[in-house]
Formats: sequence, structure tokens, C-alpha cells
Amino acid sequence: MLQGLYKVEFETPRRKAVGIIFASDGQLHGGSSAFAYIGSYDQKGNTITGTVKSVPHTDDPNHPSVFGVSRVRIDFHGVEKGDYASIEGTAAEFPSLGFRALLTRIRD
Repeated sequence: MLQGLYKVEFETPRRKAVGIIFASDGQLHGGSSAFAYIGSYDQKGNTITGTVKSVPHTDDPNHPSVFGVSRVRIDFHGVEKGDYASIEGTAAEFPSLGFRALLTRIRD
């Protein structure tokens, strides 16, 4: 079950980035050096679906958004396998730009 603290490595064709995310009881909270991640998920078996918003908290030109804009809402789906989850999706603001992420459990 998707539950706990995860390292999240994500990318679009524009760039890659890394952050953390905490999953608990259908809620997602996390961030990176410049962004906060807030969302929700639903899990049936090992299949995960959800939505997460990326919101800037620091204006840092060294840490640009992987989408090229600072605020996005990503709808995603994926699978969990043990200590990992692999997801993909799209941002409502850029439906033609694919998004992929690998979540690696750090701690329950």
C-alpha cells in the first residue's frame, strides 16, 4: 500500500527533478527546494490514480519547474510494487507533455 515517505524522481521531456512526498490515507504532501506538492490518491490493489498540484514556495531560477510554468495540476495513474511506485500522467495545463515519476520508499 502507498503509505509513508518517498523520494520522488520525476521528469518531462523538458527536464528532470527530485523531491519528497508523504503519502497517507489518500493524501499527498511534499516538496522540493522551490515547490510544494499537494494532492490525493486512490489505490485499488497495486493500481494508483490521483491528482497532485505543484505550487511554488520560493522563486529560485536554479530550480525551474519540469513543465516550464510554476503552477500545474497533474492527473496520474500507476502501479506500486513493494517499496516503489511508478506513475505517469499529464498536467491539465500541458496535456500533450508527458510526465513520469518513480517513487522510492524512504520510511513507512
